[in-house]
Amino acid sequence: MNTDKREILRCWLALGMVKGVGRKNYKTLLELFGSPPQVFESVRKGEAGGMSGPIFRSIRNFREWDYVDEEISKAEAYGARIITLRDDEYPALLKSIYDAPPYIYAKGDLGLLRPGSKVAVVGARYPTHYGKRMSEEIACDLASSGVVVVSGMARGCDSIAHAGALSVGGETIAVLGTGIDVPYPRENRRLYERILENGLILSELPCGTTPHAANFPQRNRIISGLSLGVTVVEAAPKSGSLITARCALESGREVFALPGNVTSMKSRGTNNLIKEGAILVEGARDILESLSLSGVAFTCRAGMEEGGLMAPAGKEILIHKVLQDDVLNVGEIVDRTELAAQDVLCTLLDMELKGMVKQYPGKCYAAVGQQPGCR
Repeated sequence: MNTDKREILRCWLALGMVKGVGRKNYKTLLELFGSPPQVFESVRKGEAGGMSGPIFRSIRNFREWDYVDEEISKAEAYGARIITLRDDEYPALLKSIYDAPPYIYAKGDLGLLRPGSKVAVVGARYPTHYGKRMSEEIACDLASSGVVVVSGMARGCDSIAHAGALSVGGETIAVLGTGIDVPYPRENRRLYERILENGLILSELPCGTTPHAANFPQRNRIISGLSLGVTVVEAAPKSGSLITARCALESGREVFALPGNVTSMKSRGTNNLIKEGAILVEGARDILESLSLSGVAFTCRAGMEEGGLMAPAGKEILIHKVLQDDVLNVGEIVDRTELAAQDVLCTLLDMELKGMVKQYPGKCYAAVGQQPGCR
């Protein structure tokens, strides 16, 4: 990065770190002055230019430039880009929302930030079998049609959606509620690495930011802001997925919801969305038709088994076979498949994300539909 570009980036980050400058004030300052370097230059000259007295004094007293430099160095060392609102790579759809982040951290395939068909798939962190099945099916079909699947890499439906898109060679974007270098939840590290290999990771938070409850609702506006529409697969009445849906509505995006069992708490959120005007969908085809997207190739659905789960492939075949009749621990799976322990652990994680196997106490695993009974 040349000196001029680095100095400009320093100002972008510094303005976001000034006490009292939140997203709203940041946007106002950009409208008043044009860019963060011009904000700092005006303050240096003693020109308030329309900003409030407290904000002017906070900017004038800002002394955390060493921390700004450290943050830029951390991002560079991690291989992440910091993309500002004025950069060509900044996603146009995201830029159009009223509270767009002034800059985002990105790692992976930056080409996925270009204009194109992106649809969010979100849902419950602890979905039912129906929620798991539909998250995967919809993500597979969307990805097979060339749509980029966007989600938040949370437990449950989000993770299954990412894994489903990758399983058919599709593309996916994960928006984190942590720093870009902090995979969360921890069990999703392997999924995080797979997305970096074949997709894109985004965050608006500084490197090293650990999980904090308040960050995840803010993350959801980026998920919806990147997308043409948001699909809610399964959600309880106060689910975070409903925050994503609300963000989508506020940004003028389509909201899609899958109807569910009226006696299931996990479906009350989606059923209420439909009552309130969300588009009822039964699969990816409905989403694609509603968004006027064409070229659908339902390669994933064609590969589904009758039970609705992805057909196993590669190492999954060996593991799935030995779990058909028995509930086994990792050591027993290694013995019966003759695979390396690390391969078994990684493959089991992928299979669990896909809803093909279930883990029980004692690190025992069974094919979905089998009863627990570890020896």
